[in-house]
Amino acid sequence: METFTLGWGRSWLVRLFGRNELIRGNDRLEACCAALAVLAVIVALPVSAAWGTHVKESRESIYAGQWQTRHQTAAVATEDATVDVEAAGRTLTVPARWTTGGRTHAAIVSPAGTVRAGDRFDIWVDESGDHVKAPTPLGRAVSDAIGSAVLSWLAVASTLALCTSLLHRRLTRARYGAWDRELDALAGDGGGRASH
Repeated sequence: METFTLGWGRSWLVRLFGRNELIRGNDRLEACCAALAVLAVIVALPVSAAWGTHVKESRESIYAGQWQTRHQTAAVATEDATVDVEAAGRTLTVPARWTTGGRTHAAIVSPAGTVRAGDRFDIWVDESGDHVKAPTPLGRAVSDAIGSAVLSWLAVASTLALCTSLLHRRLTRARYGAWDRELDALAGDGGGRASH
């Protein structure tokens, strides 16, 4: 029966700090780079958390501003709603008219449900009375922050994992090349036969 063990524990420390003469310089270099990569991934955690906090505060400010500058008003459909099929999906649209701030506005808007000509429904408008999307819920800032922090940490971790993997491949090729040269030198004439 064969067993498989991960040699991350003691073997990396032995490669890095051990006094074994069989451990080459590039073994120590690889162990040092792997240790630095692990350390950088650990240090990236609080940095990513700080970035997430920054994103949360920034988005909360933007979303709070939307809630302060947008309000609902009643609009009247001037025609029946129609379905628009776009790449993003199907949306209802309807020409509508509404009055805010003493001015009458007209535009094609997206109602929450099916409306017919003459029906009243609520829409969101900005300070000048123009139709806008509904303000983003304030709770969205938290999910934006978490997503941003996780993605930034994953970007750092995956970049370091890729760099460590590429270094491992390059050093493994160098080790195999050195072994081939040493075996050729050991064979004597390089013809593949050991001298007697």
